[in-house]
Amino acid sequence: MSRVFEALEKASKESHAAVVKSADEPVAVAERSPQREAFRPNGENGSLAGHGRSWREKAEEFLFGGDLRNYESFPIVALEQGSPAAEQYKILREQVRKLRGPAGTRIISVTSPIKRDGKSTVSANLAAALALEYGEQVLLIDCDLRNPQMHQYFGLSRNPGLTDYLTSSSTGNLLNYVQQSSLPGLQLLAAGKSAGLSSELLAMDKMHTIFTEIREKFPNHQIIVDSPPVLSTPEPLILSAQVDGIIMVIRAGKTPRNCLVEAIESLKTDKLLGIVLNGAELGITSKYYYY
Repeated sequence: MSRVFEALEKASKESHAAVVKSADEPVAVAERSPQREAFRPNGENGSLAGHGRSWREKAEEFLFGGDLRNYESFPIVALEQGSPAAEQYKILREQVRKLRGPAGTRIISVTSPIKRDGKSTVSANLAAALALEYGEQVLLIDCDLRNPQMHQYFGLSRNPGLTDYLTSSSTGNLLNYVQQSSLPGLQLLAAGKSAGLSSELLAMDKMHTIFTEIREKFPNHQIIVDSPPVLSTPEPLILSAQVDGIIMVIRAGKTPRNCLVEAIESLKTDKLLGIVLNGAELGITSKYYYY
């Protein structure tokens, strides 16, 4: 945690911004504005009031609420001012935007070969980067029903969500299940209530029609779908037929090469847009962004 405090001390000398680093990677990012409060996973409001606390403690509480470790679990680094991680998400954002034009790639799923490769972090940060910089309209869908996390990244509720819509006896209005985040251009269709038969739910006829409904009701939106890992569940194979493109996330030094090959072969589709290498050291080139 010493590096966290060192980063806070450095950030305090900059105007209207804060940058925090953990021992592994940059994790927190925000301009000091009222919007920032909604990105606290625990949903608590921080305060600068109080006595007997250091400025570091007050800064932590103001930026992250009461539990800094909880925030580190769900980082929105795409909002970070001038960090290498934020710049990489901007590069990814531009690549996605290029695909949307001539190719018409509007619905993109983000998956990985195995668990803990960072595909949920990429999903949330890509959606934030798209919504933040250009006023882009973005709908983020949490289809990882076994391990839903998207609502935690943005401090929103898990309910209502996708499973609530799929299990509803009536057709219902999809818009009633979509939540607005603090980023004006970013909306979330969370996972919804816990469901035991995840693959069966996603294979329902109602799930097939939901993407048609999304295209109609969100005509100007970029759709980002957080999908489960390919080699862990059948859900990514089901979703691959519904989306326009797929981004595969692998983690440097962790994802076995044979797992990547097997995941690509399992998808059996030409919709694979590319691979995101997560957790890589940027090396000496990263110094550029701090000057």
